[in-house]
Amino acid sequence: MKNANTPTHGRLLMCMLIFLLSCDQGLPRPDCKPQKRANPDVTYNIYIENSGSMAGYLGRASDFKNVLINFVSDVAAQLKKEPQLFLINGHACPFQPLGSTPLVKSIMGLNPAVLKNLCPPEGSSLLPQIIDSCTTRMEKKVSILVSDCIFSDKGGSPTLAEAELKVFMTKKLQTEGNISTIVIKYNSSFSGLYYTESTGGKPVRVNNINRPYYLLLFGKKENLATLLQRIDFKNYPGFEASYCLSANDSTDAAYAVMTYKNKKGSFEYAKPSCLMRISEAEEHKGVFQFSFDADLSRLGYLDDYLLNAQNYIVNDGFSVVDINKTTGEQPYSITLKTDHLLPPHSLRLLIKYDIPSWIDQTGNENDSNPVDSMQQYQTFGFKQLMRGFSQAYNASSSDHAFKLPINDIVINK
Repeated sequence: MKNANTPTHGRLLMCMLIFLLSCDQGLPRPDCKPQKRANPDVTYNIYIENSGSMAGYLGRASDFKNVLINFVSDVAAQLKKEPQLFLINGHACPFQPLGSTPLVKSIMGLNPAVLKNLCPPEGSSLLPQIIDSCTTRMEKKVSILVSDCIFSDKGGSPTLAEAELKVFMTKKLQTEGNISTIVIKYNSSFSGLYYTESTGGKPVRVNNINRPYYLLLFGKKENLATLLQRIDFKNYPGFEASYCLSANDSTDAAYAVMTYKNKKGSFEYAKPSCLMRISEAEEHKGVFQFSFDADLSRLGYLDDYLLNAQNYIVNDGFSVVDINKTTGEQPYSITLKTDHLLPPHSLRLLIKYDIPSWIDQTGNENDSNPVDSMQQYQTFGFKQLMRGFSQAYNASSSDHAFKLPINDIVINK
């Protein structure tokens, strides 16, 4: 007699079929879960460029000093790490506070004479040489370079600087692996000598004008992640914008789930929602729109860059029309839209390496009048230097962009 609890042949066959379908074509397992990663043990090294053009930022109450003090104290308080501070130009010099003087108090006491005594400059160093000095052995290190990023080379040109930085950074990505680069623009008061590079470095004495400067962050994505999660760089005084470049890596992963938020048209998504598969998709009045939530916090990007929909590329006629922060476990909500729904679709999201508009507006090739209201927010040769970064990262990727490491979003009728 058949036991009532014994599955029939048909039921057994159906169970096997469901199991096989769930594993078919290498699709994510139905029990996919967010990856838990421990915070890595990282050293934080801060390098302040020690060149004559940086002296004007060292007024006692300047925002430049305030940012340095806030950042150094935040690393110690939020990350429980004592950062190492260096002065750098032709070479790097460790910055050691005298006696028992706290590091932040020593920073407040920095002035041009102190910088010169602590680390005498060895002539002008090009930005690639300075970056090279502070980005070696990056497996367990995050390097932060503080610089005005002015192109200074009596025998060259900004166009040459672009080519040199592209070649340099391409080699750096090969030797150090897939490190990320984050460029953050700030502004501060500036008094002293400004060297006008467009007139051959002619010094012009200025008093309390504005000048931009930059924090350049270098590190592996997983090493930068904790820093970016704990420290809000946009809250420091003088923040303007950021530019983030992250190299593709086969170990990248970001957890994402489908939602019914912000939808236009109709659809159903497969369960569990992390499968990222949509069926029964129909547009409404010629528009189809849907959203998903994702945890992008470990990809080495600042929020102001991640939350700009113009920084994304999507295939098959879709575009990112909105991205915002939420309070859930997947804190980024991304909305995609198309006016040409023609399933099947398999969507891949990319983040551009192209330089943003603020860099075009910041770079100039005429700094002869540093008190000019526009030139006070511009940097000589900056656009060409950033193009060098952009082209190096473009060359490192077959997509010429950073692929968001989530499952491709499959849409069917």
